[in-house]
Amino acid sequence: MAKASDYSLGPHTFPRGWFVIAESSELTNKPIALRFFGKDFALYRGESGRPVLLDAYCPHMQTHLAGGTSAELVKQGKQIEGDSIRCPYHGWRFGPDGNCDNIPYFEGNYPRSAVINSYPVKEVMGCIMMWHDPESSEPAYPAPYLKEWDEPQWVRWELDHLGELAIHPQEILDNMADARHLGPTHGAPCEYFETEFRDHLYIQRQGGVHAGYGCMLTTATWYTGPGILLSKQRFGDILTFELIVLICI
Repeated sequence: MAKASDYSLGPHTFPRGWFVIAESSELTNKPIALRFFGKDFALYRGESGRPVLLDAYCPHMQTHLAGGTSAELVKQGKQIEGDSIRCPYHGWRFGPDGNCDNIPYFEGNYPRSAVINSYPVKEVMGCIMMWHDPESSEPAYPAPYLKEWDEPQWVRWELDHLGELAIHPQEILDNMADARHLGPTHGAPCEYFETEFRDHLYIQRQGGVHAGYGCMLTTATWYTGPGILLSKQRFGDILTFELIVLICI
């Protein structure tokens, strides 16, 4: 992918913010291996229901916590204990804070190096969202949430996994200010258009007659940081319907 340095955007390759890394439905009693931001992770759901995200490799002998299925510990479904996870090689157990809390064949103080990086995650609107920060700071703002998710008249979404594009996230944010693509690309040339930066939010408001539906389309679209776009869309003036689009970068 393109680098931040290619755009004179600072030293970090990946931006900070909340990013969707999995669907809630993907998270069972087995950990799953993920790769984002040039790093490998292990994601699992603890017995309390809490999602936990750790760096993938055990500090003991660099075994991937979620990379295989052949170990007997994994086959027997004994890898998750409480909200902790055991390494499938030697059984070292790590808590949701990344600290080793049990070595089955050892009594005494655990090595100081027996720790894995742990990352803030939230389960929101059917998604597992991770706070990514190259400087490892705590979340600067909450993960996005819509009250409509809990209202029975709305149909809940399922996510489509659409693969990777070799571009920088800046190009996606630039698209929010591109008023002239709305007609050719989306079928609704804008009769009004505005953008706004508000703290960590980047907001676009626009409206125009949609060529395909023959009615007015008005939208309020916003990024919560660089990774999560939500768009409330309203079709029609008298007989109307509304939808909300989620796009995860």
